[in-house]
Amino acid sequence: MQKRMLLGVMVLCFFFSSSVAFMQTPAPATQSDVFDLQEVAPQVWALIVKQNSPVNAVSNAAFFTIGDHVAVVDSHFTPAAARQASRIISSVTGGKPIHFLINTHWHPDHVQGNSTYSSLFPQALDIIAHTNTRRDIAEKEVASLRDLKESLPKDIEKIRGQLQSGKTAEGADLKDDQRQQLQNRLKSMEGLRADVENLEVTLPNITFDRSLYLNNGEREVQVLYFGRGHTAGDVVVYLPKEKVVITGDLLTGSIPFMRDAYPPEWSATLAGVEKLDFDRVIPGHGAVQQGKERLGLLRAFLDDLVAAVKTQSASGKKLDEIKSSVKLSLTDKYSKQFSNFNSGVDAAVERTYSQLAGK
Repeated sequence: MQKRMLLGVMVLCFFFSSSVAFMQTPAPATQSDVFDLQEVAPQVWALIVKQNSPVNAVSNAAFFTIGDHVAVVDSHFTPAAARQASRIISSVTGGKPIHFLINTHWHPDHVQGNSTYSSLFPQALDIIAHTNTRRDIAEKEVASLRDLKESLPKDIEKIRGQLQSGKTAEGADLKDDQRQQLQNRLKSMEGLRADVENLEVTLPNITFDRSLYLNNGEREVQVLYFGRGHTAGDVVVYLPKEKVVITGDLLTGSIPFMRDAYPPEWSATLAGVEKLDFDRVIPGHGAVQQGKERLGLLRAFLDDLVAAVKTQSASGKKLDEIKSSVKLSLTDKYSKQFSNFNSGVDAAVERTYSQLAGK
C-alpha cells in the first residue's frame, strides 16, 4: 500500500495527548498557544495554526455564526487539536452549538477531528462534504489512519533503541543536539499514539455535487465545487456578504501538497474561485490573505508548470531530467514567491508528469 500522507510530518510536529491536555489547568480559551484567532469579518473567524505549538493542529480552520448556531470548516488532525479548537469556538461565540462541520477535502489534517465534534454535539451535528470527499475519506483516510496506528509503535521503538544505544540510525555516536531532537520526537510520537489510539473516522452525512447553500436570513453560506485540484473533492466556503472565501488546500501560503493533486485541472478550478467577489481568503495553510494576488500567483505557477512538463516530456527526457529542467525554468519567476519552492516544485513536477501520462 502506498505510504500515506503526512505521517512523517505529523510525527515530527505533533501534539501531546488528551490525557496530558486535560490534566493541566487550561488557559482562557481564546489565549491559545496552538492557534492565532483572527476575526476576518463580523462573526467570522480564522484559526491560524501557530508554528511550534505544543498541540500542533497542522492545518488552519475557520468558523462563523449562522443564526443561533455555528459552522466550522475543517476539523484538524487529532482529537486534541479539535478539542482545543472547540473550546475557543465556544468561548468566542458564547457557547452557541456547532451545527455544521464542513470538510474541504479528505486529507487527515482536515477530517480526523470529525469524531470529536460529533461526540460533542451528537444530536445536532451535520458534516458536509463533496461526494468525492466522502468517498475518499471512506476509502483512503480510513486506510491512512490505520497505517498511522500501525507505524507509530514501530517508530517509537526505533527511537527508543537509538536513545538507549546512543547511536544514530547510521551507527554514528549521537551528538547532544541529536539526542535532544530524538527525545522531543519521542515525546511527540508517544502523545500522538495516545491521542489516535482509539480514534475512528466519522464520515460526512450530507454530500453534494456542485453547490450547497445555507441561509438563515442574516448570513448566506455557499459551499461550492469548481472541479478537481488539490484532490478530487475540494470545496470552498464562500460568504458573499462578508466577501470571505475559505479555500482549504486549493490555496495555501506556499506550493500546496501535490500527492493527490490534479495539476492539469487545478488552474481552471481556481479560475472558478477567482470569479467570486471576495477580498479575504482563509487558506488551508498559511496566513489570512488579502485580495486575489496569491490565487493569481498559484494559477500562473500551475499554468507554467504544466506547460513546462509538457514541453520537456515531448522531448523524450526521463523524469529526473524533466524535474531538473522544469525547476530551472521556473526558478527565476517563482523561487522568491514560494518559501517551499525547492522542495515543492519537485513533487509538483512528478505529479504533473504522472497525470499527463495518465498514470
